Amino acid sequence: MRSSPQLTNVLDFLPAAEHAAIRAGTSSYDCTGGIQAAIDQAGNRVYVPAGTYPVKQLNLRSDIELYGDGQASELRAHDDTLACEFMLVTHVRDGGTPDVADNMRNIHLHDLKLNGRVAEFGYQQFWYLLAVNATSDLTVERVMFHGFRGDGMYVGSGTLHGTERHNKRIAVRDCVFDGAVKDNRNGLSIIDCDHLTVANCIFRNIGNAKLSHSVGGIDFEPDHNWSVYRNVTISHCKFIDIDTVNTAGITFFNGHQTGSNIHDWVVSDCQFTNCYWGIDSATRPKTAADVADNLSVLNCHFLNSIRVDIAVNGLSGTQISGCTFQRSPPGSGPGGDAIRLGSFAYGTSENAIDTVITGNTFIGIRPQMGAIGVLGADRVVCAGNVFVDIHGSCINFAEGNTPDHTRRTESVIISGNRISRSAHAAPGAAAMSFLSTSEQMRITRGNLVVNRSIEYANDIDDGIKRVAAGATIQLVGLK
Repeated sequence: MRSSPQLTNVLDFLPAAEHAAIRAGTSSYDCTGGIQAAIDQAGNRVYVPAGTYPVKQLNLRSDIELYGDGQASELRAHDDTLACEFMLVTHVRDGGTPDVADNMRNIHLHDLKLNGRVAEFGYQQFWYLLAVNATSDLTVERVMFHGFRGDGMYVGSGTLHGTERHNKRIAVRDCVFDGAVKDNRNGLSIIDCDHLTVANCIFRNIGNAKLSHSVGGIDFEPDHNWSVYRNVTISHCKFIDIDTVNTAGITFFNGHQTGSNIHDWVVSDCQFTNCYWGIDSATRPKTAADVADNLSVLNCHFLNSIRVDIAVNGLSGTQISGCTFQRSPPGSGPGGDAIRLGSFAYGTSENAIDTVITGNTFIGIRPQMGAIGVLGADRVVCAGNVFVDIHGSCINFAEGNTPDHTRRTESVIISGNRISRSAHAAPGAAAMSFLSTSEQMRITRGNLVVNRSIEYANDIDDGIKRVAAGATIQLVGLK
């Protein structure tokens, strides 16, 4: 019997002779036409019963709920032809307009598995399981993004470079982004979105050793100065085994910030385990007068990052509070800082601006510079943190300048931190010091003066040097 107009079963649009094979997961029938007809012609609730459905591109529309029986309802890439470039998509090419009032809207996707078959077909950069363009009020819940060849989910400004489109109010909850094999790009790629929520999601097995930056769990990489990504909340997510070279759990890029288009990002209560970088940022040089980025990282746990847990680089208005940075066993890994402020790349210095680091715990870090490494920073508050069994320096300042003569560190307040060595500290923790200097990321015995700065009321255990042997650090300018 045909389903009611309110609830449409996609099997009603597929040959009855294929139903048993679809349910058994053995069908090779191209289900694209039937499922597309269900989306286009039927009611607003389209049901995908348990089974495996080989599909090419399916075009979504406004006011639709597309759902299944969880991972048992699998939309599977039919083949490796261009017809499978996007599995589910809202707008392609010139669809939509720059005005969000014209957006496709009110779409709910839930309880499905999308399988791109990357293990069979291999990497393809621009192939997405879900491509979202010019869309408002989209909710994606309990969807398994499996084996994507490029991105699992792409929230973009169109599928043609230079097309201005904007997305608004996108929510992704309780989803799993599993790259299956590390031969893909990003779990979730954000080019343009105002008000994005990502909650209770898992990102794992994502990466590509042939690529460099902008690969990982969630990547924010706007393409144009009119691109928008702001009011972002990422909470209670897990980023696991995103560990190929130069990959990150989350990457923020502010290079197209031209006013109020890019700002306000919160990452809270997330877990980063075995990531190359936990949170990375690709930034441009800024001053205190520029629009603030406003990144808050709150109550997160970083375990065994290969390099840097949080690379603030040149971001402004960053708060890192209540987080735990840990290496287990203590001192393990090739060496990397928990927090890196400032950067120097391609002959250009980028100073972190207005950074607050409070109430964090650093355990067993084996730093390249320091548990907190400062390459360049203007206005830093580092207070109320706990450093335990650091295999080197807790806070390290780069000395000297860079060829562009724009790197600087000043206006630093360091107060109320606790520095200790446990009874079971590994031998590498014997060289632990509170402060130190470095040159080209190598620990040195420099003589550094940091102006408009102060260090006071820090509790340092006996036997731990306040300043690394041979160096001198003067924080001067505040009374």
